[in-house]
Amino acid sequence: MNMKVFFFFIFLLLVSCVAQNEFGIHRYSKSKYKIEANTNDEAYSIIDTNSIYKFIKDKRINVSQGSVQPFYYKFYSNGRIAWFDSYLIDFKKDPTLEAKKAHMGFYNFNGKDFIVQFYNSNMNAAELTNEILSVQNDTMILTKTYTDAEIKSYFFKEIIPKNVNITKPDW
Repeated sequence: MNMKVFFFFIFLLLVSCVAQNEFGIHRYSKSKYKIEANTNDEAYSIIDTNSIYKFIKDKRINVSQGSVQPFYYKFYSNGRIAWFDSYLIDFKKDPTLEAKKAHMGFYNFNGKDFIVQFYNSNMNAAELTNEILSVQNDTMILTKTYTDAEIKSYFFKEIIPKNVNITKPDW
C-alpha cells in the first residue's frame, strides 16, 4: 500500500510541474487561460503584427511611483502575444526575434479593446493576469484600475527591421 501512495505522490508532482522550454521560460497549458485566442479579423486593422510595442512610461494616479523595467509586446496573428524583456531586443547584435525567449500570453479583441492574459510567475506561484489594452494610432495604452487608483502604461509602436528573423510562438 505504501508504494501505491508513493507513486501517486510522484505522479502528482510530475503532473503539477510547469513545463519550461530550452530557454527556461515557463510554458503553461492553453487550458489554464480564461480567454480564447483571437478570431476577430478586425483586430488586425488596429494592431500591427509586423511591429513591436515598446513600453515608454507609466502614469499613476493614487499609486506610488515604482520602477518598471522596459519591455516589449509582440502580437502574432493567431491570438498569441509575447512579452519580451528589453535586454532581449537588440536587433544590431542579434537580428532574430525569438518567441521562445518571451513570456507567453493570449489576446482577444472584443470590438473595442484587447483583452490580454499572461501568467505572472515567480519561484513560489503563478498568477493569471488580465490586461485591457486600447490602441490609438501608434500608441497602445494599458489601463489597470484599482478601487481608488489607476495605472496607465503607454507603449509606442516600433517597426521591426526587414532583416530581422521573427520566429513563431511555441505555444
